[in-house]
Amino acid sequence: MAYWPDLKDGQLQPAYSGIRPKIVPPEVGRQDFRIEGPADHAVPGLVQLFGIESPGLTSSLAIGHHVRDLLVG
Repeated sequence: MAYWPDLKDGQLQPAYSGIRPKIVPPEVGRQDFRIEGPADHAVPGLVQLFGIESPGLTSSLAIGHHVRDLLVG
């Protein structure tokens, strides 16, 4: 493979991917995530991401761009 030349045939295995709904009881209400940057807590260089479960945190380019924008101003 040109992308990863050391990867040998058979080393990758298919697995589940896609939307995984999070079931919560009605009394909990809507759950969401929160992103707080330096303007929220006055700590330069600190961005906190709450309630974002994998794969959302590691695969969302939009979140990555937003975090970058919070850090560079």
